[in-house]
Amino acid sequence: MIDGATAVVFDVNVYLDYILGDDGSWPLLPDVPPTTDNASADAVALAFSARFRLYCSPHILRNVARVMRLTGHTEATIEDFCAAVVEMCEFSGGGVIEPTPRDHGVRDFEDNAIVSLARDPVVDALIIVTSDADLLDLGPAWHGRLIMRPRAFVRRVVAP
Repeated sequence: MIDGATAVVFDVNVYLDYILGDDGSWPLLPDVPPTTDNASADAVALAFSARFRLYCSPHILRNVARVMRLTGHTEATIEDFCAAVVEMCEFSGGGVIEPTPRDHGVRDFEDNAIVSLARDPVVDALIIVTSDADLLDLGPAWHGRLIMRPRAFVRRVVAP
């Protein structure tokens, strides 16, 4: 673990917007500080800052792979992208963990899985980055965690 680094969880849609969105540069990351029009790609690039420990779960990886299949990506590309997400998490001092599933009072199962990851004692993420309207409706501060859109996350990090 990197001392003083803030734990962060990116929702499934952040990874998908990074690879599927306009100005998505995968397998290359945008420069830091970010300069693209793809807020999710910029947020992912910031995961390489020593300021953050990025966490993911098998649930997130399965959903990323599922949507990539639906959008016509090859199995090789899907495997490479998911492996890159795992590497990003590990490089940042975070990792991929299977959180203990708990009911956090969040209506949607998928959103509850993201919240379970963020609230897992191993993770204890202070920031959840998402484009999901239901998760955003919980915030901007929910149980001591900031819930923000990718562009807001990027602006907060690179603000002077």
